[in-house]
Amino acid sequence: MTFKNIFFGFFKTLLLAVIFYSSLLYAAGNMFLELQGYPYTNHNFRPYFFTKDATTGDLIKIPGTQDSFQFKTYNLGIQADVDSYNAEVKPVLLEWSEEGDPFEQESVYASRLSNNIVRDVERDLDNGMLSKEVHVATYEGRIEAASYAQSPEITAPEIETIAANPAGLITDQTTVVKGGGSALLDSMARTYKEEGVDRIRLYSSRHDNYYADRGWQSDTEDGACGGLEIPPLFPELF
Repeated sequence: MTFKNIFFGFFKTLLLAVIFYSSLLYAAGNMFLELQGYPYTNHNFRPYFFTKDATTGDLIKIPGTQDSFQFKTYNLGIQADVDSYNAEVKPVLLEWSEEGDPFEQESVYASRLSNNIVRDVERDLDNGMLSKEVHVATYEGRIEAASYAQSPEITAPEIETIAANPAGLITDQTTVVKGGGSALLDSMARTYKEEGVDRIRLYSSRHDNYYADRGWQSDTEDGACGGLEIPPLFPELF
């Protein structure tokens, strides 16, 4: 093989690598949502289930028997809220953190993100970083999604982690309600807006238009985040 062939072979490989990683950088990264014109209401994100058609075996989407999810916020700066979080939310997150069978990528990511919430809450409580909140969405009294985020008092607060019930992300499951993560994110956006917040932020490693279709924009000032692959903050919940 001549030096010329080696050089052009290396150059071609390098070019393909640059194109590939550039596409990832543009598809994922820091994002923000301007809340001034936020158009959605709780009617846009309702609970639903999947059921199997007895004839075709195809999954059919059906609405939940309860009209909407319910939401609750736990403020780390209020001891009563911390006690309630430890009693009501932490046990659920620890249960979600146990990766079970069958192995499903989205479900496993949700399990790991649930563990991250527990870890981050404990770290911030220990360090006195109390301008944080835990948000949950419940359906028929059961927690179906949880999030950890900065309080509205922070300028452009960041949603640090959001996770749905891993059992609801298993392919073809028909018993666990779906849509909790979407509803929770929407509820948080509307709550922030009511509290006078103009902009909220998050980091997304999704490589699709999920956030863009909902008005989120890439934060080009911060640029894309490099380094290790970060699990999706918001697994597919439709």
